[in-house]
Amino acid sequence: MSSKNKRDYYEVLGVSKDASENDIKLAYRRLAKKLHPDVNKEDPNAKDKFIEVQEAYEVLSDSEKRHNYDRYGFSGVDIDMSEFFRGGIPGIDELLRSIFGGGGGGGFGGLGDIFEGFGGFGGRRNRSAQTREVGQDLEDSIEISFEDAMFGIKKDVQILRYTPCDSCEGSGAENKAGAQTCSSCNGSGRQRKITQSGFGTVIREMICNNCNGSGQIITKKCKACGGKKVVPEEKTIHIGIPPGVEDGVHLKIQGAGHIPSAKAIPGDLYLYIKIKPNGNFLRRGNDLYTKADIDFATAVLGGKIKVPTLDFKNNAITEKEITIPPGTQYGTEFRIKNQGVSYLRGKGKGDQYVIANITIPTKISKEQEDLLIKFKELNNKK
Repeated sequence: MSSKNKRDYYEVLGVSKDASENDIKLAYRRLAKKLHPDVNKEDPNAKDKFIEVQEAYEVLSDSEKRHNYDRYGFSGVDIDMSEFFRGGIPGIDELLRSIFGGGGGGGFGGLGDIFEGFGGFGGRRNRSAQTREVGQDLEDSIEISFEDAMFGIKKDVQILRYTPCDSCEGSGAENKAGAQTCSSCNGSGRQRKITQSGFGTVIREMICNNCNGSGQIITKKCKACGGKKVVPEEKTIHIGIPPGVEDGVHLKIQGAGHIPSAKAIPGDLYLYIKIKPNGNFLRRGNDLYTKADIDFATAVLGGKIKVPTLDFKNNAITEKEITIPPGTQYGTEFRIKNQGVSYLRGKGKGDQYVIANITIPTKISKEQEDLLIKFKELNNKK
C-alpha cells in the first residue's frame, strides 16, 4: 500500500499523538484480538485490516521509528508490512506471545488464559526481563465523581488475581517426584522460533508451549491447585487517584496483577477511570467552562452574580461572586485565573471561564411592559 492510501498510524490504533507506550500496547492488543483473520473468517478484507494495525504498532511501539514518523510522516519510516506475513498470519495467541513475551489477558475467563492468552502490556515487559517470568496484567474500572477527579481521592478496589499455590509452593506437583524436565526445551522454559518476513529473518524467543515456560512437566498434580500452580486470591488494593485525572485514562498500579510463581515479577493493574459528569462544569484540558444565566437588566446595567467554582482548600464546590460590566453581550467569557483543573505533571491549575447566557423573560407584567416600551422609545430617539 502506498503512503498516499495509508491512514495515520495514530488513527489506525485509535490513540492520541501523546499516547504513552502502555496506551499503544493496550490499543494494539485489543485491535489484534478484534481484527485477527481467525476471528473474522467471513470478512475478505480481514487480513488487510489486521496488517494495517500490525504496521501501525510496529512503528509506534519503536521509539526511534515513532520519532521519525512524528517528524517526517510516512517518508520518515519507509515501512510496508504487506509482505510481513507472506508465510501466513500466526494464530492470535502465538502472535501476541511472540511479541509480548508470554502471559495471558487481563480477564478471568479461565485459568488457561493466564498462560495462553494475550501478552501483558505493562511497561516492564522488555528484553532484559525475558529470563524472568513476568506476571500478567489486570484490567478493571472504577467510576468516581467530578469532585473526586478535581480534588483527588483515596479508594479501595477489590480485585481477583492469581498467586502461587501455598500447598505446592507454586510447582503444580504434589511432590518433587511429580515433576519431570520438559523434553521440548530441556528445562529452559523457552523456545526459539525463526520466521521469514519482508525484512528478512526474524528470530523470536517464546515461552515453551509444552511446559508453559516452567521447564517441567507435571506428572502428579497438586490437589489444592489441580496442577495449575496458582490459586485465585481476592485482594483489596489501596489506591490514590491524583487531582486532575481525566476521564478514560488508565491508572497503573504496579505489582497488583497476577503472580504466576514465587520468583516472577508481578503483573500490574490498569484501572480505567470513568468520571461522572457535573452539569455546572465542562472540562477542556485543564480549563473549566461554566454557563452563567444573567437577566436582561443586569446585562444592560451591570452588577454582581454568583457562579459555581472549585474550593481547593476545602475540597468542595462552592460559589464565587464575579462582577458583570454594563452592556455585557451573550457569549461573553469572564476568566477566573487558577480556578481550573490541577496539572498532573507540574504545579499550577488551569483557568475557569464563565460564559454569559443572557436570559429573556417569557412573561412580563403590564408595568414592566410599559417600562420596556418607554425604553424602546428613548432608544429610538438616539
